[in-house]
Amino acid sequence: MILLIPLAIWLGTANCFLAFYKGSPQAFRRSILAAGIASLFFVAGLTELLSVVNLINAVAIKIAWAILNIGLFFIFRWLSNKENVSMLSISKVWLSSARAFFRGTGVLTNVIVFSILGLTCLVAVVATPNNMDSMAYHLSRLGYWIQHGNVEHYASHIVRSISFSPFSEYVHLHTFLLSNSDRAFQLLQWSCFAGILMYISLLTELLSGSRTALGMALSFAVTVPIVILESMTTQNDIVVAFFVVACAFYAVDYVKQPGRISLLLLAPAAALGMMTKGTFIFYTLPFAVYVFIFMITKPLQRRALFMLVCGSLVLVLLLNGPFWYRTYLIFDSPIGTMTNGNKNDISNPGNLLSSTAKHVFLHLGFVSPGDQYNQFMVKVLDGFHQMIGIPLNSPGTGMEFKMNKLNFNEDFAHNFFAMWLVIFSLPLMFFTKLSKTARWYNLMAFASFLIFCFFIGYQIYGSRLHITFFMLVAPVIGIIYGSLSTPAIPSLISIVLWLAALPFAVLSTSHPLLSTKWFFEEVFPKVNSGLNLNIHIGKGNMNLKQPSILFAAPTKIVWGDYQEQALNMRAYVDSIGAKKIGFDFIESSLDYAYQYVLRKPGRHFEHVMVRNPSQFLEHKTFNPDCIIAEHDEGNHLHYHGRHYVKEWSANGTFIYVPVN
Repeated sequence: MILLIPLAIWLGTANCFLAFYKGSPQAFRRSILAAGIASLFFVAGLTELLSVVNLINAVAIKIAWAILNIGLFFIFRWLSNKENVSMLSISKVWLSSARAFFRGTGVLTNVIVFSILGLTCLVAVVATPNNMDSMAYHLSRLGYWIQHGNVEHYASHIVRSISFSPFSEYVHLHTFLLSNSDRAFQLLQWSCFAGILMYISLLTELLSGSRTALGMALSFAVTVPIVILESMTTQNDIVVAFFVVACAFYAVDYVKQPGRISLLLLAPAAALGMMTKGTFIFYTLPFAVYVFIFMITKPLQRRALFMLVCGSLVLVLLLNGPFWYRTYLIFDSPIGTMTNGNKNDISNPGNLLSSTAKHVFLHLGFVSPGDQYNQFMVKVLDGFHQMIGIPLNSPGTGMEFKMNKLNFNEDFAHNFFAMWLVIFSLPLMFFTKLSKTARWYNLMAFASFLIFCFFIGYQIYGSRLHITFFMLVAPVIGIIYGSLSTPAIPSLISIVLWLAALPFAVLSTSHPLLSTKWFFEEVFPKVNSGLNLNIHIGKGNMNLKQPSILFAAPTKIVWGDYQEQALNMRAYVDSIGAKKIGFDFIESSLDYAYQYVLRKPGRHFEHVMVRNPSQFLEHKTFNPDCIIAEHDEGNHLHYHGRHYVKEWSANGTFIYVPVN
C-alpha cells in the first residue's frame, strides 16, 4: 500500500503538467514539484482531520490515499481527453525533456549527482533509522499517536516530542501505517534532497542561461557534507530547506514573470514550512519582503497580493493552529520551549557580528599536523572579537565556541570546502556579470543567513541548521564560479567537491555503508600518527566503530554497543508477559529505541511519573505491568496505588514490576 504515495505523486504530476505546464519550459520538473507539495499538503490536512475523530489508523489512512488516487485518476482522464493525449505520450515528452536536460548538465555533473543520490538512497532504504534526535523525539511520537488514534499531545518526559513542529513526523506516520514498516522513514529527507536539486536547477536557469553555472550549482549543492549525511536520516532540516527553497523559487519566478500557479504554490509551501521547523521563518523573510514590495508597488498586483496574504494566513492557521493550541495548553506558549542556548542576545547589535563570525567559522575547522591550522583559526576569530569589543564566548551569543576537525555525524559534520567557496564568492561577485534578478536573489540568500545569525546563537550542532543557507546560495555559487574565464576551473572545483563528499556518503558514523570499524582500526591510526593529527578515538566516541549496515542486524544499528542489554531487557519483559509498559525516562532518552525493541501486537506504552508540565496528561487509570526507568527510584516505588519492586537493571536502565 506504500505505493499509493508515489502513484498519487505520479498522477498529480501528469495533472499539473496538463493543467498548468504543458508546452512550457521546465514542464516536468515544475509539475512533479507542484505535485509533491500538493501531496505533502494532503498529508498534513488529512492527519489533522482524522485526528479530530480519532481515526489515526492503518485502515483510515489506506482508504484516504486510495480515494485520493481514484480522484486523481478521474481528473487525469478528464484532462487527457480534453487535451487528446495519453499517459504514454506524456511520458515520452518527459523522457525527451529529461534527455535534453542531462545533455545540458554534462557528463561530469551527472556522474556527481547520481553517484551521491544513488549511494544515499541505498543507505536510506537499507539502514534502520538510528539518529539520536529521531529516536528521542522525531520517531517516538508515532507509537503514541497510533495507540491513541490521534495526534493530540500526551504526557512525555521528552518535552521536544510534544513541543517541536510535527510535519515530518506526519509523513512518517502515513508511510508506517501504509507499509507497517520503518523502511520508508528516511526516504522523506532523501526525496526532499532530490526536490531541492530540482528547485536549484530551476532557479539557476531562471537567473542565468549558462550550462556551466547549472552544472556548478548542482555539483555544489549535492556535495555539501551535512546534507549528504542528513539525507539518510529522519531529521527535518532538509525537509524545511525544501520548503524554503520552494518559496524562494516561486517568489522569484512570480516577480520575473507573474503567473497564477506560482502564487497558488507559495501559500501551501509556506504553511508546510512553518509546520516543519521554526527556522523556516528566518530564511524565508527576505523573499517574503521581496515579493511583497514587488506586488504592493504595482496597483494591478494589489488584489493578487491581498489574496496571497489572506490565503497564506488561512493555510498557516489551518495546518499549524491545532498544534499551536495543543502546545499552548501545556506550556502557555504556542511554540513550546526554546533553550537560552539557542537564542542570540539581540539587545547588542555587535552580537550579530559575533554570531555570524562563529556560525561561519563553525565550518572552517579541519585536520592538520599538531592541530596548528585550527589553533590559528581560533586566534583569528578571537582577534576579530577583540576588535569588535565582544568576548568570544560572551553570554547570550550561544554555546562555547569549538573548532571542528572532521566529523562524519549528521549532527556535527561541517562543510569546509562549501563555506570557503561561499567566502571567496563574495569578492568575485563584484566582477561577475549578474542579471538584476540574480543580484536581488544573491542579496536575499545572504540576508537570510544574516537574519538567522541575528536571532540564533552559535551551537556546536549548528551545521545542520545551515543546510537551508547552503541550498539557497547554490545558484549564486553556480553562476559566479561558472562565469570564470577559464572553463576548466568549475570542473576542477566540482571534482574536488565530489571526492571530498564521497566519504560522507559511505562512512556515516550512524549507519555506514562501508564499515567504520575497519576504517578506524586499520586505516585511520596510520594516517593519524603519520600526519601527527592528534585525533583521539576512544570510549568517548560512542558507537564510532560500526559495521556496515549491509551486514548489521537492525537491533545492532539501533542500539549499537548496547544491543545485548536491549535484547536481555526484551527477554525479561517478555518473560513476565507484560502488555502495558510504563516509561520513566530522562529528557535525553532514546524513546524510539525502547519502542523498537519492545513493540509487539497488543503491547501498550505510556510515560509515567512525568516531571514537566505535560504530567497532567497522564492517564490516571493506567496500571502498567512493568515500569522501565532511567531514573533510579530505589528498590521500591508506588504508582497509581500499586507497589512496584526493582527486579532487573543494566547500565542505567531499571525494570520495576508490581507486587500482587
